[in-house]
Amino acid sequence: MPDTVLLEIDDSVATMTLNRPDSLNAIDHVLAKDLREAALEAEMNSQVRCLVVRGSGPAFMAGGDIRAFKERLGKDLDRYMIDVTHDLHDAIMAFRRMPKPVVASVHGAAAGAGFSLAMSCDMVIATEDAVFTLAYSVIGASPDGSSTYSLPRLVGYHRAMELMLLSDRFGAERAQELGLINFVVPKDELKSETEKLATRLSKGPTFAFGRAKALLGQSLERGIGDQLDAEAQNIMECSRTADFAEGIDAFLNKRKPTFVGR
Repeated sequence: MPDTVLLEIDDSVATMTLNRPDSLNAIDHVLAKDLREAALEAEMNSQVRCLVVRGSGPAFMAGGDIRAFKERLGKDLDRYMIDVTHDLHDAIMAFRRMPKPVVASVHGAAAGAGFSLAMSCDMVIATEDAVFTLAYSVIGASPDGSSTYSLPRLVGYHRAMELMLLSDRFGAERAQELGLINFVVPKDELKSETEKLATRLSKGPTFAFGRAKALLGQSLERGIGDQLDAEAQNIMECSRTADFAEGIDAFLNKRKPTFVGR
């Protein structure tokens, strides 16, 4: 059986490809486990300075594998759902923990867990014809994949509730208006534009990016005083890095900096 998630590393960019194209990359337990392993590998690999998450075939990810759910109705479906979500959530925690940017590159459908997975990334680039929907309520389920955490922070409580309860489908332009995605590109330019963004991020000051990512992730759980203390601590730690010294020298000498990620 081919791997349901492929991880390729080119220079300092890792590309994670969801690889069940015949099922629109719908998540089952095998894909969830492979996703977890690939995410942990990317997190721990010091060579990787940016991670791209994409789907093979006609879609990013069309949600959960409904046929797999149907086969287990009345049997062990509850245990199966716990196993799938735990592995999916371990992967998402790796995305959030890793001190390097994670970019979702979305085409086709990003539904259910696919929507949640994309929203768990640090940036999202999508094709003009991409379609988004939470979809969980359509099958009588509550959301997983961290969407109940990410969406209120991205769009506010009432809009998040609308997206979760109504499960309406909407396109990339609307997703960008809502603040769910960063960039919308023509379908035939997704690969090249994703590569440009990932390369730019991978050549940046990776340590500083990691500190900024951690600060943003903790900002809504801290009071202002604690957040300011954390900002002071983190910028002090950045000031000790080779990239900070390089950035200062490049600025003063009016040249482009060459960051090494530490």
